[in-house]
Amino acid sequence: MIEIDQNERVLRTVRKHWFILLSDLFLLVICLAVPVVFLFTLRLLPLGALFSWTGSPAIAQGFFIVAWLFIVWIIAWALWTNYYLDVLVITDKRIFTVEQHGFFRRTSSSFRIDRIQNTTIVQKGIIQTLLNFGTIHLETAGESENFIGTFIANPYEIKKSINKMHDTAIEKSQLVHTGDSTSDVLAGNDSPLL
Repeated sequence: MIEIDQNERVLRTVRKHWFILLSDLFLLVICLAVPVVFLFTLRLLPLGALFSWTGSPAIAQGFFIVAWLFIVWIIAWALWTNYYLDVLVITDKRIFTVEQHGFFRRTSSSFRIDRIQNTTIVQKGIIQTLLNFGTIHLETAGESENFIGTFIANPYEIKKSINKMHDTAIEKSQLVHTGDSTSDVLAGNDSPLL
């Protein structure tokens, strides 16, 4: 999934904000209430003629409830898997992104910090602003896809640390390039071709 070099340090692992998981759990609670509301409606309204069966009504209702709970259980695991495995890993040299799509599909990518050209934060609405989460856009040099991380917690703090690491990486690369040309001039190798 993520291959980190031995000389590379993981500085930060970022997941989606806890509010996203809480909103998903709220939808699961609503899903859990559906069979109760459905069975209560069947008892109040004269809809028994539409749902006629030869067996015991308790067995049919039990089967319906167990089947529905099984479906909700699968949805709950899918939501948890997507929440837990969607991750942004920041090392001292690269940024790794893992986007989980369902149970058996994931997209993983990485790019070097010195390749970042632009970092943008988007916060929409009062909830994202008050709870401090939003979308982070990282534009990179080259033909690779740009990274978009949705519902990231503390996006401005992450942007600040990424920009600081980017500036440090650029300064190091400039020092290396200027250091090589200075050593060539000092050594007397100022002619490009002989």
